[in-house]
Amino acid sequence: MSKIRRIGLIVEDISDYESIRILIKRITNKDKLKFKKSIAHGCGKIKRKASGWAVDLHRRGCNMLILVHDLDRNILLKLREDLENELSSSPLEYNFVCIPIEEIEAWFLSDPEGIKTTFSLKRKPKVKGYPETISSPKEKLEDYVYSCSEKSKRYINTKHNSLLSEKLSLTKMKSKCPSFNALHVFVSAHTY
Repeated sequence: MSKIRRIGLIVEDISDYESIRILIKRITNKDKLKFKKSIAHGCGKIKRKASGWAVDLHRRGCNMLILVHDLDRNILLKLREDLENELSSSPLEYNFVCIPIEEIEAWFLSDPEGIKTTFSLKRKPKVKGYPETISSPKEKLEDYVYSCSEKSKRYINTKHNSLLSEKLSLTKMKSKCPSFNALHVFVSAHTY
């Protein structure tokens, strides 16, 4: 197993890039990890361009690749198969497909107390069930922040996702969100 020089991230948008980068640094407890990115500006391009982006990220010095694609309304096994096929010829030493169920905001819903603290809310959101079973978690998070602040605060994913990534409990995300746990296991196993 060789040392990770640089991690390449293929993500839907800059907000996802910032969030995943922060979460990986927290998982590894290594603030000096280096990253390169390919931003798809939505999920449509990822399936078509991931293979080429993997080659480019390798050329830019990466030896680990993490592709993040929200499940949204796709079928999990089919989406994973398509994305893994796209990366099957990747020149990078380590490759991982991460599919947040339904989207990355579900991970944040795993820590209601952390949401309350991060936004200085009047009360803690009452998140029922497992976050990855919640339909439209981004909109649900918006609703929680607005209602639990007595309609005085707004959650904006492009502004707040990096802040939530810095503050929320990794332990709660691991225990309540299998897709985050899989990312955590992969990153922990390959970054020492």
